[in-house]
Amino acid sequence: KNSQQEAFSMAQRALALEPHSSVPHIAPSYAYQAQFEIEQALESAQRAADLDANNALAKARLAELWLMLGEIDRSVTVAGQAVDIDPELARTQMVLGFANLARTRIDAARQAFNRAITLDQAAPLPHLGLGLAIIREGELRAGREEIELAVLLDPLNSLLRSYLGKAYYEE
Repeated sequence: KNSQQEAFSMAQRALALEPHSSVPHIAPSYAYQAQFEIEQALESAQRAADLDANNALAKARLAELWLMLGEIDRSVTVAGQAVDIDPELARTQMVLGFANLARTRIDAARQAFNRAITLDQAAPLPHLGLGLAIIREGELRAGREEIELAVLLDPLNSLLRSYLGKAYYEE
């Protein structure tokens, strides 16, 4: 809802209630990211992962942030750990897909995105990732169609619409 201060305040309240649980440490990472404080977001996600090494969501979040910081190898490693912890969680598969896409391991990325879509057909980001992977393989029309699916699943997401506009332009 773009209520960054409210989100940050709620995340801080959750931390105050459960400071030794990994779960509330994930929320501030998103609040910090919304304020473009990626290093602090990383610290928060790292704390979540440190508190519970078997928290697949914390590991997936950590992998996302490493990817944002351009630490692709680290991102792939941590995303792989997240998938090892919970291979049935769509988010872990999706993050692994984007990490592999950044490393230009297109087949591995496609596999992870397809798995994420199987696990959560309503999630738009795996469709975006799959579309980008398909486009990287030279199949512009098929890739654009996947990105269209992502936009249909989340029509208010400007990032998805932007990628779709780029695909239309290229096509």
